[in-house]
Amino acid sequence: MIPPRSLMLSAGPVDMYIMPTKTALLEDLAENLTRRLGVPFRPNPKGGIAFREPLRLTSWSVPLVFDGHAAWDHGSLVPTDFVGHVLWAALRATAGRDDPRPYWHCNLSESAGDAIIEHLADQDSGDGWVIGEDVLLQPPVDAEPAKVKPFGRRSHRVA
Repeated sequence: MIPPRSLMLSAGPVDMYIMPTKTALLEDLAENLTRRLGVPFRPNPKGGIAFREPLRLTSWSVPLVFDGHAAWDHGSLVPTDFVGHVLWAALRATAGRDDPRPYWHCNLSESAGDAIIEHLADQDSGDGWVIGEDVLLQPPVDAEPAKVKPFGRRSHRVA
């Protein structure tokens, strides 16, 4: 048996009121995923992140397609980047008896959720668009006056 004292990380007492709990960390992660992906997540009682409730396909796929993490390909939804591929591994569908349209469930591990947030943060780390550097603005071109065509003779033939 390992003595409890050997499991302490610091030599002094740990203030349990200040130290974030695993539940608080998972709640923050779920909130970040919800904010960044536009899909409602919550902490899973088993220690991961899950959809807040079972969702229909359009409820979770539309925000992902809009942000470029997934795409429609001949009627099938396919992942297009790192975020899409990580989510695909965690998705599963369940169909009801009376309703042929499935509900979707997602069970992300904490490390998968962290990887998604880290990837999205890396994409955001740039300075954004800089007018004049990323978007080159050209001075407006003066419009040339319209050329007036001389009135020509039209033939009025009747067939």
